[in-house]
Amino acid sequence: MSDLLDKEYEVEVEGKKYLLKPEKIWVLQPPGKPGVLVALFSTPDGRRVRKVIGKVPP
Repeated sequence: MSDLLDKEYEVEVEGKKYLLKPEKIWVLQPPGKPGVLVALFSTPDGRRVRKVIGKVPP
């Protein structure tokens, strides 16, 4: 998972696009559903944004 933390992702906040590295990544997998990877980003103006960045392999 550390390789995902080093990668930059395009994040859109209120119409502005940023290339940001995530601060934290975790797996969200409700019972009986396929899982997704969620990342937490901080924009230069101080906002914190969560974004789904991928699916968990079955």
